[in-house]
Amino acid sequence: MRLMDVKATDKYQQIINGCLQNKRGSQQELYDIFAPKMLTVCMRYAFTQQEAEDIMIEGFVAVFNHLADFKNESSLEQWIRQIMVNKAISNYRNNKRRYNHLTIDENIELEDEQILDIESSMTGKKLIQMIQQMPDNLKMVFNLRVFEEYEFKEIAEELTIPVSTARVYFLRAKKWINEHIEIENHR
Repeated sequence: MRLMDVKATDKYQQIINGCLQNKRGSQQELYDIFAPKMLTVCMRYAFTQQEAEDIMIEGFVAVFNHLADFKNESSLEQWIRQIMVNKAISNYRNNKRRYNHLTIDENIELEDEQILDIESSMTGKKLIQMIQQMPDNLKMVFNLRVFEEYEFKEIAEELTIPVSTARVYFLRAKKWINEHIEIENHR
């Protein structure tokens, strides 16, 4: 997945400067530019549309509070996206007790690292809807591994789980998605 390479060009620099001066128009403009893409990111981590919107709003509050920290070393979109992912992880941690936790079978085969066999006919929207139905602990690991390209060690640290559990959750997430794609293809 390739992010749009939007560094703080003159246009974005003006918006950033306006945001830093707490100008509501500039904040609204920055929100309007990035909210649709960031909602898509948050939807992958959330259980419902409302939860995704809540994560995104918290994310934009953090963006506005920390915009002075943006160093223009990566694209503005990438920087905002990382904040959204961090808010999704934080939301997961804060609500961990309501998430389904699976029993780990230590004998599971862990060498299967290939990414999913997703049919090219599946739309992105359909895939996101499918991911939203996944048990939350699997969804978090799957999203961090596939979309954010985290290593298992990083996932384990972020979610405060053992590395072996992160690997098992990822394999179960892949299995879960492949089974649901099979079901979808037979409808």
